[in-house]
Amino acid sequence: MDKQKNILIIDDDADLIEAMKIILETKNYRIFTAYSPEEGFQMAKDVKPDLIILDVMFGSKERSLGFEYAVKMKLDKILAPIPILMSTAVNEAHSGFGFSPKTDGELLPVDDFINKPAQPDDLLKRIEKLLLQKISKWVNYPKKS
Repeated sequence: MDKQKNILIIDDDADLIEAMKIILETKNYRIFTAYSPEEGFQMAKDVKPDLIILDVMFGSKERSLGFEYAVKMKLDKILAPIPILMSTAVNEAHSGFGFSPKTDGELLPVDDFINKPAQPDDLLKRIEKLLLQKISKWVNYPKKS
């Protein structure tokens, strides 16, 4: 029997968190939530989730703290291996600060992007893909003799 996977959702939109939580709980994921990147960072260290869903923007549109905290998490030796799925309403047509996940996403230390609001099938597919990639990294990790 597979261990239940823990997912941490970090977003300041309570309605969006609740919608994602409902979708993910149908697949038996255990959900943890945080409403600020600071709270999410600490919760990630405490819970050590299998995956983090992190929003880009917090509060006003100038507060793109999700980017900062994605970097902070990937620099932390405990959190670095945890896949980050960045959730964003920022798109190519209108980003407000010259960012497009399609063209600039490779510059950030996140594992994938998903548009907000996420379509249930797309959300589940991306999460399953990231969790499988995480498992395969450990399965293929060179063993010391």
